[in-house]
Amino acid sequence: MNTTLVFLAAAVALTALFWWYRRLREDDQLQAFLLHDGALATMASRAHLIDGSNHIPVALKLDAQHITYQNRDLDASIDIGQIDEVEYGSDLVTGHIANGAVLRLRSHGRTFEFILDLAVADRWSHRLPPHRMNEEGVVHAT
Repeated sequence: MNTTLVFLAAAVALTALFWWYRRLREDDQLQAFLLHDGALATMASRAHLIDGSNHIPVALKLDAQHITYQNRDLDASIDIGQIDEVEYGSDLVTGHIANGAVLRLRSHGRTFEFILDLAVADRWSHRLPPHRMNEEGVVHAT
């Protein structure tokens, strides 16, 4: 019985250590994504992609042609020319208030939401200014 308890305690401890280590590595991987193409991008920062109730940490990058968001499991982009609306706010489509600023992109009826730090969102808004569907938007990619 003692051996079983020791074995179970060791298994729980190893699982917790593995989870903790993997979380630390996730931050390192996001930083690697930011550094890898960050020199080529106009803007690069950490963000959280909102997918329903999931907040997925991503590296968010802006260049003259695309907005790219990626992490270890995800590598996706949105063409700048396909974006109909750019909006900044504090509320999510779900009605919740974000802990930070929300960058909301609408493209052909689909909405993409990213939570950014407030200071980072201010820099993003200078490079990717807000605009509505029938307004001309300008990306400052220099």
